[in-house]
Amino acid sequence: MIPLNSMDAESYFNRAGQLVEAGRYPEALAAYSSALGLEPDNPDLHYHRATIYRRMGQFEPALADYRRAIELDPRHTAAHIGLGNTHFEQQNFEPAIAAYSRALQLDPQSASARYNRAKTYAELEQDELALADFDRLLQLNPADAAARLGRGNLRYKASNFAQAKIDYDAALDLDPDDGLALMNRAGCWLELGQPEQALADYTEAARLLPADARLLAGRGLAHFQLGNFEPALTDFSAALAHKADDAKTFIGRALVHNQLGNFAAALDDYAQAIRRNPKDARAALGRAVIFYRQQDYRRAWANFDQAIRLEPTLAAAFTGRGDSARQLGDPAAALADYAEAIRLDPAQPDAYLSRANLNFQQGAFEPASNDYSRAIELHPAGADVYFNRGCARHQLGQFEPAAADYRQAIALAPAHASAHYNLACLLAQTKKPQAAVEQLRFAVEADPALARQIQADPDFDSLRDRPDFVALLLRFNGES
Repeated sequence: MIPLNSMDAESYFNRAGQLVEAGRYPEALAAYSSALGLEPDNPDLHYHRATIYRRMGQFEPALADYRRAIELDPRHTAAHIGLGNTHFEQQNFEPAIAAYSRALQLDPQSASARYNRAKTYAELEQDELALADFDRLLQLNPADAAARLGRGNLRYKASNFAQAKIDYDAALDLDPDDGLALMNRAGCWLELGQPEQALADYTEAARLLPADARLLAGRGLAHFQLGNFEPALTDFSAALAHKADDAKTFIGRALVHNQLGNFAAALDDYAQAIRRNPKDARAALGRAVIFYRQQDYRRAWANFDQAIRLEPTLAAAFTGRGDSARQLGDPAAALADYAEAIRLDPAQPDAYLSRANLNFQQGAFEPASNDYSRAIELHPAGADVYFNRGCARHQLGQFEPAAADYRQAIALAPAHASAHYNLACLLAQTKKPQAAVEQLRFAVEADPALARQIQADPDFDSLRDRPDFVALLLRFNGES
């Protein structure tokens, strides 16, 4: 620091500092200007006055004073940082980077310069450079909570949710009342498939940030994933009361309305989302799903198609468009869409299931069986998927695997009448009459209307002379 040569200038300087602490910026500005009238070449006075200009939003005189301070003392690290901060607040990010970089050349240990440069790199979406700065900050000071939060945010953006959570954990160890860290960790919990933990973090964050729209929307999503639809609806609506222009929140609320069967309200929310962001493929996708549920297959197809045009890599939209094409009588188009959905997302079972069902309907039992198997590998399947694969294997004459599938369907759903019935058919075909009759009894106990079908089904011709079969028919046909 270049010392002041006048006690009067020093008095103005001290007075300005007191005024700054009291938040009386215009008076502080006048005091610094008075000091500069006495010491015009003092870089510290220019630096401090520039900082007041910046706090008051007067960026041009702030820039002039920071530059004058640097002209008088090129090694004035704080002035370089202040110059960078002013550029940052004006969203002039490239000059801000240059100023912070010069400050770091002068003082490589400057946490302020490195943190601010990291933030600026993040604004420019130069995330690797931002991460490098946050990493260096944490090497210098592992207890830097702001750096932990900043690095966590970048990791979250890169979908490294487990690593992001580690940073948020560390930030919260340092400051348990950091509402942003709690809210962001909750987002990680959601992405990691842990909505219960997400809900706990969102609820605690809401105590610290009670009117944050992003928090309320996140908590609404956690409630939604837990099946708490009414609280989810409340949170999404509260989020929209605070921020009515957020398309994603309208989509979230639409999902809840859809689950509650409020289709008109859901369609209205999707329309609001599209109005705010016409390029949001998820809104078109959600609307398509509702039209499909309402069996309005043409409008469903059109909205799935719109979602694809907006986001050509959206596998779920291809699956949905394929389902709509199948319902509209265009199996070739449906198969093409299912193939594209699988190419885009080979780990998603829905397209395999839809293609399997279509192939089965067309008599292509082997590819149907293969697709059912792939769907089962990808996701724990319900009874119907095993039953369907059993049907395909049954048609292929693969009796033992088919029987295993029927039995698995029954294990998952003991009252699955169709699985009992088809297993009975298979047992009759393989000359196991007693076991066949037993399965028929289970089938008609689950669905007595099947008794009339049994009476006419040629698969059971080999059983018609058995007393237990005749007794079964008499019992249930009499009841029906």
